[in-house]
Amino acid sequence: MDARSLNRESALSSYWLVGVDIGGTTVSTVLLDEGLRAHGELTVPTDLSNPDATMWCVAAAIEQTVALGDASRRLAAIGLGIPGQQDYEHGIVRIAVNLHWYDYPLIPRLTERFGVPCAFENDVRAAALGVYRFDNPNDDQNIAYVSIGTGLAVGVILDGKLVRGRHGLAGEFGHMIVDPNGPLCNCGTRGCLETLVSATAVVRRAKEAIAQGAGGALAAVDAITARAVYDAAAAGDALAQRIVDDVGVELARALRSVVLAYDVDGVVLGGGVTRAGERYLRPIVAEWLRQQESSALARAVLRPEILRIADPTRNLGAWGAAALAADLMNRHPQTS
Repeated sequence: MDARSLNRESALSSYWLVGVDIGGTTVSTVLLDEGLRAHGELTVPTDLSNPDATMWCVAAAIEQTVALGDASRRLAAIGLGIPGQQDYEHGIVRIAVNLHWYDYPLIPRLTERFGVPCAFENDVRAAALGVYRFDNPNDDQNIAYVSIGTGLAVGVILDGKLVRGRHGLAGEFGHMIVDPNGPLCNCGTRGCLETLVSATAVVRRAKEAIAQGAGGALAAVDAITARAVYDAAAAGDALAQRIVDDVGVELARALRSVVLAYDVDGVVLGGGVTRAGERYLRPIVAEWLRQQESSALARAVLRPEILRIADPTRNLGAWGAAALAADLMNRHPQTS
């Protein structure tokens, strides 16, 4: 092989992949090389002034991310994690309420802008793929990734493959009705799981208790957040501990349903509220152990060792989106 051919081969085998996690508050990216090694990350505010402005905000973030790396490498593929419902065949975002995208042709526009293949996935499923590819110490092939934030959703990997469902709604456990007389959910139904265990629910429970006259450390906090509740519980505040325990019991029961539905090797919890770490897991594990005392089925399937917190040092949505980009390269390698 002559020098010209060697240079051409090197150029083709050295490239950048960009993964993008698009949220209603921020757009986060990661830059990976062909060996899936990270070379930079970026987070910028999401421009929600209009649908096109949001798309251009994403495009600018991608450009800035590529600029973090060596200019001699080419951008080869882009993957994106997006909240809501997608039309995968046509590359159209059907519904992304927080982004104000309705029937928005995101993939065709980004493909035209960058001239490289692009793919998207639901943000929670993208994060599940990130867990499977980059945060999987036991090489589990069956994983349920549970994202707990403003809401709650589950991304499921079975036999190493993402589960989407017919309408792309597989894993929407957050809208499983737990208490028909419970709080009103954004979906219009009362008592959905996410109204009881999400970070939003933790804050609501604390505010309601304080409004009813509960005292303690939480009553003196200016701005109640889920983290403030977990911190107060760790410091011994009785109200905060009661909320943490109640949420843990509800979530433990829901996770039982996830385990029984999918028979997974591991359940991985992610989202800002899970940064409480072992303090977050403790009431969940306690409820599983309580169920084991009277149930052989619980003893068989609710094993604490299958439950863990996702790697808090990575934006697994962006990393999973980059894995989508890598899969594009594997399916459609460029030869010229």
